[in-house]
Amino acid sequence: MTRAIRNYFVFLRRCARIAFVGDWRYYAWMGALTVICLLGLNAYAKQFAQGLIVTGMSDEVSWGVYIANFTFLVGVAAAAVMMVIPVYIYNNEELHDLVIFGELLAVAAILMCLAFVAVDLGRPDRFWHLIPGIGQFNFPASMLSWDVIVLNGYLLLNVYICGYLLYCRYQKKKAAKWFYIPFVFIAIVWAISIHTVTAFLYVGLGGRPFWNSAVVGPRFLASAFTAGPALIILAMQVVRRVTASAPAADASRARQGAAGPRQPSSRPATLADLELLACHLREMESVSREVREGILSGATVLKAGAGDVLLRQGETEDRAFFVLEGRVVVKREEGGRFRITRSVGPGEQFGEISALAGSPRAATAVAEEPCLVLRLSSDSLRRLMKNPRVNKIVRSRMSERLMITDRALMTLRSIVQVSMLINVFLLLNEVFKEFYSGNLHVASSKYLYVGLHGHHALVPWIWTAIAFNLVAMVLLVLPVSRSLRWLNVTCVLCIVGIWIEKGMGLVIPGFIPTPLGEMVEYRPSLNETLVCFGIWAFGLLCYTAFLRMSVPILQGRLCKANEGQTGRGAGATALGAAAEP
Repeated sequence: MTRAIRNYFVFLRRCARIAFVGDWRYYAWMGALTVICLLGLNAYAKQFAQGLIVTGMSDEVSWGVYIANFTFLVGVAAAAVMMVIPVYIYNNEELHDLVIFGELLAVAAILMCLAFVAVDLGRPDRFWHLIPGIGQFNFPASMLSWDVIVLNGYLLLNVYICGYLLYCRYQKKKAAKWFYIPFVFIAIVWAISIHTVTAFLYVGLGGRPFWNSAVVGPRFLASAFTAGPALIILAMQVVRRVTASAPAADASRARQGAAGPRQPSSRPATLADLELLACHLREMESVSREVREGILSGATVLKAGAGDVLLRQGETEDRAFFVLEGRVVVKREEGGRFRITRSVGPGEQFGEISALAGSPRAATAVAEEPCLVLRLSSDSLRRLMKNPRVNKIVRSRMSERLMITDRALMTLRSIVQVSMLINVFLLLNEVFKEFYSGNLHVASSKYLYVGLHGHHALVPWIWTAIAFNLVAMVLLVLPVSRSLRWLNVTCVLCIVGIWIEKGMGLVIPGFIPTPLGEMVEYRPSLNETLVCFGIWAFGLLCYTAFLRMSVPILQGRLCKANEGQTGRGAGATALGAAAEP
């Protein structure tokens, strides 16, 4: 037990250290976010000292841009379920490598949600009253008490799931399904509940007729499942970009220099080489001598120097490889750039999927340092995999790669497409109900859409949101959004449009006019805006750090096997660093 705790703290320490390592782009990005965070913190210190008087809120409009951002970000956090469901229920392989990024985004979004709630409190020092068993929690009568439970519970669930899966990948061990799958299914229900409870916060306020609609909950979920995956699409393209090495064309020219491409030397494999493999791959110990001698037929050992190419993407060859010494990096060329999908060390294999399937190589493998590699034919690999223990470990490692493919992004596009159609449909239902009925409760809607008694501060906002949503919906329906360039434009329109619709377009009109008929408009103050920017910067800072920790682990560059190492093999290079093939 003591050793397990020590190993886990070593894992946390290494993750924390790598979060502070990067190239100039990484430092510039993190530095800019830190500056914005400090500006936001300074603005909040002013608010804390002087009170909410420095904001644009008042007795009449007591919820402002803080709660608007909170409502939007709860949806972003809940949207992680749209990646979890296809992967864990329908076994969608395209999203398999992206699901953990979605859950990490949910963690960052919940942290921002809690921060927005904290800054919205006039007396944050009295927050302890919300703690069960200590303060007056008012559970289960208060919807706010439910919100405290679901938000913090969802945060803990995602932290646990992400932490456990990353730690297993760090240790190069297969995650025990019984240890995390039950929590995954709980998180699926919990994700829906966090946004449903948030909707109930509005719906349950009888004195605010603008919010008293049964479709508010479904509207929240539809908009969440639109904006959340749209944000993930943009984030994954940034990750894919910064984890890429130099352009493939430049790397190709480097390989075709005057000396020509380097080829590793080879020799026939021996039983001693299999013994060396067994030192790192313990499952080989259960393979009989007869089988070992049989798989040596045609097997060779490659002696490669740093930078030597062991296999090339697109080639067809029925050979699989096991690393005996050194380290090999596996890269996939996409969109003219190389992206690391795996980094394998002694006892690990690569090239086995295309060898068994007889398909072209999906990536290029390059020696990251001087190494020895055992090369087996596909028949020898199949014979070796007849051993149950070897078969289990080889197949479990087949899924250990990091691939952000265009097909995965198109799958998320399909989710955004359907969700946006539902979101616009529900919005039209709400508009019809408000204006066709013509009752006294339509005043808030009139103020929002056309203005009321000369007050029309939100009219430009809501029509901008509607225009963005309609344009995004049309683009999503058309094949043009299958192009990543147009898909990115569509995602930005979705995010901005839904932020306005669910934020300023939902929260503020509920207070205008007041129950006494007063018209008191709300505009965020500069201090309020700086606090919002600071919290958003804090969330992006957290998410960037999470990605900086997780990407090297998923690539295999940061693992228990290289605990005593530094440099490239230990994942200490910048997020965008990669060896050139």
